[in-house]
Amino acid sequence: MLEMFSLKGKVALVTGASRGLGKPVAKGMAAAGAHVVAVARDEEKLQQTKQEIEEAGGKATVLALDLSDEDAVRAGVRNVAAELGRIDICANIAGIINWQPLLDSDEEDFQRTMDTNVRGTFVMSQECAAVMRAGGRGGRIITTASVLGPLGRAKLHAYCASKSAIIGLTRSLASELGREEITVNCVAPGYFLTEINANLQSRPGYMDAINGVTPMERWGKPEEIVGAMIFLASDAATFVNGQVLHVDGGVSSSFKFQLAA
Repeated sequence: MLEMFSLKGKVALVTGASRGLGKPVAKGMAAAGAHVVAVARDEEKLQQTKQEIEEAGGKATVLALDLSDEDAVRAGVRNVAAELGRIDICANIAGIINWQPLLDSDEEDFQRTMDTNVRGTFVMSQECAAVMRAGGRGGRIITTASVLGPLGRAKLHAYCASKSAIIGLTRSLASELGREEITVNCVAPGYFLTEINANLQSRPGYMDAINGVTPMERWGKPEEIVGAMIFLASDAATFVNGQVLHVDGGVSSSFKFQLAA
């Protein structure tokens, strides 16, 4: 039964693999048997991810690029396919966030967020789907939304819009690619203790506030995203398609607040 969750012999491309949620996912997929292609902008940090994977007995390749650079993404994926002969898993995890009050927001910031979070995911998924289709073995595309995908949050206009778009993109791709055994699913994380949330964690009372509305009464640890990603990437999820899997401690499915004693 556990063999269903093995990624042995697979090639898994993981974006955002230099830090945050992407790094533990890259390491986890390598531990599950995949040859991981670690993608991010910072080549030095990617080399560190690669080293940690190899020290644990896994296999990894580094692909340094900016996801908002369409030409670089397309060329990078094609080079990986030519070098490794296949791409079986595309895990789109990289993303950016920026707090801006509405009247202080600028179009350039909005566009930068949409380019990285949505356009980058679309282009990466499109290129990987082409490789999967040519290989004839099917594949797994995983996108990353957020607990704020189906919800809203003040001062996070671009981020919320991008994560809502990711959910719609996921369902559209799933409906088109499923007939070719290419499944497309989305993981929607809640509040995790990662670099992207560092500024939130430093705000007085914010940690406790999130604990207060999360049924598990704590923030997620980065490694707690790995199981969901491996499940969706594995043969255990061959008939799971077009789904949004919330990994958020229950915050998206309940109304919880602390009552005064």
